[in-house]
Order: sequence, then C-alpha cells, then structure tokens
Amino acid sequence: MFGLPRRVVASSFSIALSLWMSGCTCGSGPYGGDYFDGDRPGPADYKYAESTKGDPKIVGCADGQREGFADLEKHPRVAGCVGNWKSTKSMRDAPTGKACGDDGEICAAPADVCAAGWHVCAQDGNSGDLSGHTSQKDCDNAGPGRFNAAISHSPTDEINPCPPIKKDQVMPCVMSGLGAEPVCCGNDCAGGKCKDAVWKGKTKISRGTSEGCGAITADRNAGILCCSDGEGNPTAAAKAPDAKLDAKLDAKVDEKVDAKVDAKVDAKADAKADEKKADAKADEKKADEKKAG
Repeated sequence: MFGLPRRVVASSFSIALSLWMSGCTCGSGPYGGDYFDGDRPGPADYKYAESTKGDPKIVGCADGQREGFADLEKHPRVAGCVGNWKSTKSMRDAPTGKACGDDGEICAAPADVCAAGWHVCAQDGNSGDLSGHTSQKDCDNAGPGRFNAAISHSPTDEINPCPPIKKDQVMPCVMSGLGAEPVCCGNDCAGGKCKDAVWKGKTKISRGTSEGCGAITADRNAGILCCSDGEGNPTAAAKAPDAKLDAKLDAKVDEKVDAKVDAKVDAKADAKADEKKADAKADEKKADEKKAG
C-alpha cells in the first residue's frame, strides 16, 4: 500500500535496464572488452625470430632479412617482413619500388617491404593467395608478432551472425569497424568472432577495430605478409654481365688465336725456306757435275 504503483516500478526498471545496456561492453559479442586496440603490443614489444640475411629475391623482404617465417627452406614462398612508415596506410597502397624495412629506409607504402618478385599476400582480395602459400598451422606459428595480409576478415560489418563466405569471393580491405581487421599470421594473432576468411573456423586476425586493413600504422601493425609471385620457389637473380671480365676473356682468346696463326705462318715460312735450301743444293750439285764433265 505504501509502495509505488506497479506500472511506475516497471517503467523505471525498463529505463534503467536500457541505460545500463547502452553503456555495456560485456559479453562475447563482436566487440568485447578483449578487442580494445590499446591491449595489443606493438613492434617494440616483440623479439622477432629473424632469418639469416640474403638475396632479397630469395628472402622475400626488401631489406634482405625476414622477421616471420624465418626458415627459408621450410617456407620458401611466404615471408613476414617488418617496416616503418608515417601515419596510416592501406595494405593495398601500390608499391613505389623504393626498398625499405626495419633494417633499411622508411617505407612510402607497406608493400615496399616486399622484395622485387613478391607482393603483399591477398592484395587483390583473393584469400586463396595466402592459403596457396602457407598452411593454417604454419601461419599460426610464423613466429613472434603479427604479419598482416591485405584483406579484412569479413565481407561486411554485419557479423552477428557471421556472413557466409563463398568460394573465390573477393574480400574487401576496410579502414575500420567490425570485420575490418586484417587477416594475420604470427604468434600474437587472435581469433575474432568470424573465423572463415581464409581457413574455415581457424582464421586469425590482428584484433582492434580502429586499424582495419585499409588504415594501419607502423606503431601497431608493422608486420606485413609477402607472397612470392608466380609459381615455384623463387631463385637468385642472374648476375649482370661483367664487361671487364668479358674483355679479358676476349683478349685471351685473341691471344691464343694469334699464337696459333703465328705458329702456322712460321711453319709455312720454314717449309718454304727448306724448299729453297733444297733447290739451291740441287742447283749447286748440277753445277758441280757440269764442271766435272
């Protein structure tokens, strides 16, 4: 009798519930508390498993050394390369051709960390480009850090429920929002809500919705996945002709040819001289015989 009317209580509870829900980030929804960008370590926090240095066209990284997929014999066609660039960049920005890397120059585009004959994996939106160069297991164990491919992991931001991904579907490279995070390989990659972008149910991403595939920074996403162009394992570049060496070889050949020619000329000259000597002796003998007669 002294309480509030039932209708007022119900209305007050409904308002309070809606206010609480509007500020809640709890639960296992598409953007839970463990998705916050600030929780992710940056490049300075990693101790990369670097490969030995070598020919960039074999290594896959423009500076000649890998930071992911360090075993070149086991992973000849995929490399994890780290670079540094200013402001945000898209994973699909065209390469400028200026080599860069953590052991080299500042990058004009993320793609510049990949060596000549290599490209950022899945740069055309084809997830099969990545799965064709490595396996899901090897991707997860690429080494410390995160190495991103050029695809967002969902074709849309409507990820509750996760949208189906058709075979050969062209995937986007979105700047931010749900589903924008790039697919990645490495020990620090994690599963998002949707996991079918490359390997069904097992694809991992660089989590954090503010840095999608189309807007990454070197502070948080310095690792890039580079895939070898064409088919077969990359081979060392053929050495350019050495003009000095060619000149030396030509000179030696000419010297030998001249020596042989000189020998033949000398032999012929000697033969003719011998003939003349023989003729002279014959003439002298005839003359002596005439005198004797």
